[in-house]
Amino acid sequence: MFNWLWQNSPIVNSKQHALGPTANVFMKTSQLYQGSGRVGEILHLEGPCISLDQLKKVIARLQRRHPVLRSRLKVHPSNPNHFILEEDETLQLQVEEIPRKRHDCLDSWLQEWRKREKEPTNIGEGLVRVWLLQDPDDKDDLNGPREVVIMCEHCICDGLSLSNACHELLTILSDEDGNLFCDSLDWPISMEDAVWKSLSIINRYITLGRFIFSTVYTNITSKLGTARIPLGNIDFPVDDMDKHCHTELVYGILNKQMTAKFIAKCRQEKVTVTAAVISAILSAASSLIPTDSTQDTLLKIILGADTRRRCIPPIPSRDLSFHMSSMALFSVTTSTVPKTSDGLWQLARTVGHHVKKCIDAGQVLAFGMIQAKICEQSLGPIHFPQMPTYSISSWGLLPFVEYYGQWKLTRMSPFVNLVRGPLPFTTIQTVNGVLTMMFSGSNPLIASHTLAALRDRSMDSLQQMINN
Repeated sequence: MFNWLWQNSPIVNSKQHALGPTANVFMKTSQLYQGSGRVGEILHLEGPCISLDQLKKVIARLQRRHPVLRSRLKVHPSNPNHFILEEDETLQLQVEEIPRKRHDCLDSWLQEWRKREKEPTNIGEGLVRVWLLQDPDDKDDLNGPREVVIMCEHCICDGLSLSNACHELLTILSDEDGNLFCDSLDWPISMEDAVWKSLSIINRYITLGRFIFSTVYTNITSKLGTARIPLGNIDFPVDDMDKHCHTELVYGILNKQMTAKFIAKCRQEKVTVTAAVISAILSAASSLIPTDSTQDTLLKIILGADTRRRCIPPIPSRDLSFHMSSMALFSVTTSTVPKTSDGLWQLARTVGHHVKKCIDAGQVLAFGMIQAKICEQSLGPIHFPQMPTYSISSWGLLPFVEYYGQWKLTRMSPFVNLVRGPLPFTTIQTVNGVLTMMFSGSNPLIASHTLAALRDRSMDSLQQMINN
């Protein structure tokens, strides 16, 4: 039964490793659609000047630790539809210094990303690129702003493992003795293999069968149409959006004091931070959707979920690899999304109950088994009627610290290439006590003012939940 889900391509030699099924689809998407799906993080630092040679040595040590970072992208020699990674100890990842003025420290990286986000990862190259941005006039400033930007193909990382690798990068940067992370990790297991080994044969059938039945039943019994965030006016076919769109990014940030207050309120209300933030985002999204007095709609939300801690044994975040899945869509009637503080907290409890119910039913692992087949649909034409309203992924509490030797991490901002992403997408994370939400979409299909409104209204809802 499971042969149609994926077939492991034979390993050619000990230095070659086939991508897992979902990772392979992600790499195909990136190759076909101008880097679509590529992810990254910006590490905003304050401290002394970082030389390009210094950063290259840090990246070289990080490559010695992670086998995927010292691997080149290749096409499988016997299966042209599959990619492999081939380890090469001589590979040097692209590390580039980009001068900028001090007053541009917050958005210079974004301007550069917008110009270069569609640059391809060529066959034979590594799958990660690194930028260093700083003002040459700040070379003697011991507390100057610096940015390290890490761009990574999504097929070899998720938010947790990429953040852990960035934490290791900063730790190596501050390691004057050079004694940390000297040994190489083993090659990471693919998500599908980890899920496969975590379930018995009977549980594979039961878990997947229940998930498919639940999904089909929901689709059959649902009578309402799907709510849509208003789209921008475009003069090109939507299937060509990767050629005409660029990724728009805006961020909503709660400072440390407000984040602490929000977390305390979540504990008081007995809900998770993620569920509470999702409630605020749902309120913001519903306020942007045109109302129809004759026909209500459903807000349908994709919720990302981590498979790592649900596998047996758990997959550590230090393994740089993709281990993200999903669950049944969360749906709520657009007209019933609350606007009051009490209503938003009740909606958060409803979201939390849905997530717990899905996890307890094994849906995260079940979706992981069939995710590649579902993601393959993104390689073809875009069908809006089959798509949900919104996509949300919580990266949770990330492993950074505030100080790395002489450098202070003032902020970490995630980003993603969404030139082929027809839905708004939001990530949620907490770094050093600061809650950050990234709102992203493909402009002009999803206009910049729409993303700004989503961000502003979500922040307003969070403030309402905190203060009332």
